[in-house]
Amino acid sequence: MSFLLTMAWRNLWRHRRRSLITAFAMAVGVALCMASLAFQDGMFDLLFRVMVEQQLGHVQVHHPEYPGKRALQDTLHQADALVADLEHTPGTTVAAPRVQGFALVGTETRSTGVLLVGLDPARELQVFPADERIKVGRFLGPDPAGEVVLGIKLAEELAVKPGDEVVAVTQAADGSLGNALYTVVGLASTGSTQLDRGGAWMHLRDLQSLLVLDDEVHGVTIITDDPDAIGEYADQLRARIGTDSVEVETWWQASPQSADLVGMRDLSAGIVLGIVFGAAGFGILNTMMMSVFERTRELGVLKALGMRPSWMVGLVLVESVLLAGLSGVIGVTLGGALDWYLVHTGLDFSASLEDGFSFSGVVMEPIVKGAFRAGAVVKIVTALFVVSVLASLWPALRAARLEPVASLRAD
Repeated sequence: MSFLLTMAWRNLWRHRRRSLITAFAMAVGVALCMASLAFQDGMFDLLFRVMVEQQLGHVQVHHPEYPGKRALQDTLHQADALVADLEHTPGTTVAAPRVQGFALVGTETRSTGVLLVGLDPARELQVFPADERIKVGRFLGPDPAGEVVLGIKLAEELAVKPGDEVVAVTQAADGSLGNALYTVVGLASTGSTQLDRGGAWMHLRDLQSLLVLDDEVHGVTIITDDPDAIGEYADQLRARIGTDSVEVETWWQASPQSADLVGMRDLSAGIVLGIVFGAAGFGILNTMMMSVFERTRELGVLKALGMRPSWMVGLVLVESVLLAGLSGVIGVTLGGALDWYLVHTGLDFSASLEDGFSFSGVVMEPIVKGAFRAGAVVKIVTALFVVSVLASLWPALRAARLEPVASLRAD
């Protein structure tokens, strides 16, 4: 084996320029793959935070018919006791109750249909930093006080600002007409285009009073201690409290579309790896094939001296592995520098997209930072060696099939 290594290393540097160009080209591919996957991981992490942790939660508890019908009457009863029980369940970080209802919200001159969301401000702030989404004014106070936070685009449509009053008119759960006056205390940019244009948030008690839903909620959003054990947590919770009127769903069961979107991470990573290392494979193939053609007479001499075909194959494969190793060292070094920049600084799109950019209805922040994962680097380096070996198989087999007499006559 040491003989093959020594000979392969010497052969690699016979054409120093070609080997360095090939190694550097592959290293650039490795570096770009690392940077691309780090950026994608960061973007999908942000997408997960906005779509799952801030909107869907890890686990949802609701009435079985509420997701499909969105009827006011499809509620969870004795909500206070249920929420207290959920918060004391092992594995629960926070259980945030929510009430939703549609209403006509307006001023003296303008009105529009709005989704009203009632929430417990103290618990909601443990789900996600809602106060950081407030662009103007402040978030809801801890106690019910007739306050409302409007989506920033909705506020522009109604031409209101913090301190102004809006009226909400809706049909309550008991069939009566509910109406009340609320003071706008803040304008929010939530990260969801739909909510920014048609969402309003108020204290849970205020909305329960408007909709006549005493001690009832439409759902409880749960954040767990371990995002990797959401399925097991949901199964245990389902076995304990699941009934005909109480359903427990994971976020991917509650929103398959969101699961498909988040699941695009692996697909996009595979596409990037395929494109970059497909090109790298052609580079390796060209280098190894040229090396075999140029050394036809030399290989013929080795064959005539008794070198076995398996050793001929091994010689070419070892050369490609050494070239891949050199490329990997350079590429991981360059890629590490790019990853460090993406993780700590990120890409700033604020110059052209001041309010961020929309991705499948989710508004992403204008500065997107990367996320480093050691597993991604292992995949890239593994792919580099696999592609190098596969690309060199054809030249290696050609070398093994050389006829000594014909090879010695080659020019």
